[in-house]
Amino acid sequence: MDNHKLAIGQRLRTIRLKMGINQNVFARALNTAPNHICQIERGRCVPGGKLLRLMREQFGIDITWLLSGQSAATTTSLLKREIGALVEDYQRADANGKAFLVYTASFLVEGTEKHDARSASKK
Repeated sequence: MDNHKLAIGQRLRTIRLKMGINQNVFARALNTAPNHICQIERGRCVPGGKLLRLMREQFGIDITWLLSGQSAATTTSLLKREIGALVEDYQRADANGKAFLVYTASFLVEGTEKHDARSASKK
């Protein structure tokens, strides 16, 4: 059995039980079958994006924690360190290096915006 799936299932079961909710009530609130929740908790499958979104909206579940075991605060802290390291690299770079970093960042943002625009037009 996949240890990652099993860990997700164990975390979901833990939080559901802490809320004092049985699988039937939990599933009904998430518009899914109780068997689906059972399969996730047993590590046989993982929740999809729609179900994850509903878990966050309906119950305030930290999806980052559910999927990785790390809280969103831990992830945010890591991101801040990575950004700090990038800024330090930029400050140490010569003029060509700085120009390249700015160009690369602009390219990545434009690529993301184009991808987001294409995704939105398909909906």
